[in-house]
Amino acid sequence: MINQRFAHNLKERGLSILCVLMVLMLGACQPKETDLSFETIERQEISGYQDKKPGLVVIARQTEVADLDNLITREIQSRLQPLNYNTYLVIGVFQGWKPTTRYSAQIERVTRRGNIVTIYALFREPQPSEAKGDEVTSPYHLIQVQKVGTWGQTITFNLVVGDAIVTSLSHYVP
Repeated sequence: MINQRFAHNLKERGLSILCVLMVLMLGACQPKETDLSFETIERQEISGYQDKKPGLVVIARQTEVADLDNLITREIQSRLQPLNYNTYLVIGVFQGWKPTTRYSAQIERVTRRGNIVTIYALFREPQPSEAKGDEVTSPYHLIQVQKVGTWGQTITFNLVVGDAIVTSLSHYVP
């Protein structure tokens, strides 16, 4: 009887240890989140972005620079043409159409975990007591991100403001 109870307890402990090891191994197999370094290309209050909802643009090839037509200045578009897209990609975050001045969009952090890139941004709104102009604005932040690691796949880009994903898109990054 004692041997049977001992064997049963040993079997239960063995299963528990096996379960713990499997959970640890599965966690170790998950890709780690890494911070991606980036530099600001331009941060402006006014753009040609017309949607009221936040937007996200990814430029991974030189031929895609034209996708920014009317969203940013021609000067900045011409500066994006010679960028080395083997080493960098460009991300644009747009806060959305705003009825006055004093709004802003700022990318604070960019991370990657496997095939998911998360862009953490801060959207600022004017305080009621702040002086603001009646000019319609569309704030944006445009950055170049250094491509570290293996790419050559479709990546999901999530824009997070506060604690919520406000928009998402999938884009092939060579």
